[in-house]
Amino acid sequence: MSTNLEAFDELVAHLRELFFALRGVTARMLVDLDCTAVERGVLYEIDRLGAQTVPAMARARAVSRQAMQKTIDRLVARRWLRAEPNPSHARSPLIALAPAGQKAYATIRAREAAALGAARLPVGAAELRRTTQTLAQLSTFFARFEPTRSSR
Repeated sequence: MSTNLEAFDELVAHLRELFFALRGVTARMLVDLDCTAVERGVLYEIDRLGAQTVPAMARARAVSRQAMQKTIDRLVARRWLRAEPNPSHARSPLIALAPAGQKAYATIRAREAAALGAARLPVGAAELRRTTQTLAQLSTFFARFEPTRSSR
């Protein structure tokens, strides 16, 4: 096995571990808000990127539109999200943060800031930024990656 492949396999293994660890922390931190890690991620994305369609959010996560719709429906029922008219598509509304969702997301972010402020991360800001850059480069690469027939 090549050194690159071994290093990549190790990175992926640690990313999976980190993903599940963060999901567990989120579940414990937000249990009283009845908010899952997936729902927290949707709130983050809409807060950061603005209103989006369900199909666009599903594509960004490589999940089915139906699976994404279930998450959106739960957040709409809680009045954390709302559907708005989409001038570009009559049948696919834009999903935006509702006032209650803005408040819930502010609460979530405050809890996260307090928890991280109290924790002593094992790496510093420079290492986090360098890792973020590396992950962004890999994300861009794999978003455009097309396996060849011999690699399928």
